[in-house]
Amino acid sequence: MAYYFHRATSVAILANLLMVPLLQLLMPAAVLAIGLSYVSLWLAKIPAAVAGFALSGISQTVHWLGGMNIADVRVPTPGLPVLTASGILILIAILMTRRSKFCTAVGVALLCFSAVGVWEIRPHQRLRPGVLEVTAIDVGQGDSLFLGFPDGKTILIDGGGLSFWMHSQMDLGEDVVSPYLWSRGIVRLDAVALTHAHQDHMGGLPAIIANFHPRELWLPEGILPDEIPDLLRIAQRYGVKVIHHQAGDIFDYGRATIRVLAPDPQIPVRLSHRNDESMVMKITYGNTSALLEADAEKGTEKLVSTEQPAADLLKIAHHGSASSTNADLLAVVHPKFAVISVGARNVYHHPRIQVLERLQQAGAVTYRTDINGASTFYLDGSVVIPRMPDLR
Repeated sequence: MAYYFHRATSVAILANLLMVPLLQLLMPAAVLAIGLSYVSLWLAKIPAAVAGFALSGISQTVHWLGGMNIADVRVPTPGLPVLTASGILILIAILMTRRSKFCTAVGVALLCFSAVGVWEIRPHQRLRPGVLEVTAIDVGQGDSLFLGFPDGKTILIDGGGLSFWMHSQMDLGEDVVSPYLWSRGIVRLDAVALTHAHQDHMGGLPAIIANFHPRELWLPEGILPDEIPDLLRIAQRYGVKVIHHQAGDIFDYGRATIRVLAPDPQIPVRLSHRNDESMVMKITYGNTSALLEADAEKGTEKLVSTEQPAADLLKIAHHGSASSTNADLLAVVHPKFAVISVGARNVYHHPRIQVLERLQQAGAVTYRTDINGASTFYLDGSVVIPRMPDLR
């Protein structure tokens, strides 16, 4: 469970400090104005003006505080030593109050020191050193993959999201993915990647960027700015470097190697197959590798099949739709493990039985987030080790 100071709490404290004096001025002035109005309207204008000034000040204060970024200060769950020390300092501060002005001042200083300690002393990232981690976070009918690299770098690929027709106020980036990352001691991501501009992949990313201030935002080549205006706006706000990737890109990252297999800008995408804009990546560490297909469909899979896609772990495309994970692709990938990010009892009936049968025939041990929850795989360079959450 992530630990953070919520906007409502911090704003309430600041609002009380700034508005209480104005409220003390507002009420007597308003009462006096009403009383004087029975005697002389001209005399009533003076306290009425004072009351108006106080009311305007209160309104402006609320508006100002509501727009302040410091009104929402978040930190990951502190370690046990920090929690213990903070608890001791808070207890001492309580015992020192009302003894003397000096003791009260010392107590307030101790409270401030405790808060600064919680903010500044960050817990260690809970990552296995020397392995490539691929975790499919359970975001329902959507995609969000967390990657932890052998040298400690971290990437989030997609952030989940709810379709507009669901009319829900829930933000999966804020309410699901962020708490998961905080629980892992993640303070900042090295990169965030959007595979393609569909709501169930990009809906949670604005909150992720705001909370974790990634250094880079990876986008597929060819994505149009008007498809992701909110994402680009918040990336610019936090100074995130935007990098576009396309088929043929290959680079070392975090002691692993990343090959981008799609999209190919030379191949036009029909509007009815926007999923074929997906950024498909193969990540290799030692003799182990993972193929991450996003929502690729037949056209993209045909291209990927020619790019030496063999991998130990396959992230199944499009939540197990029958339009993806074709037998031809499985024959060349030959995965030992497969993971499907999919929502329980979804209206699309994913994963399709045909896909599950193809995976069984290919000999892939298959995991599903709707059944197994967040599913983690460790690639140590020799073998792939699956690890499911302890649901006891």
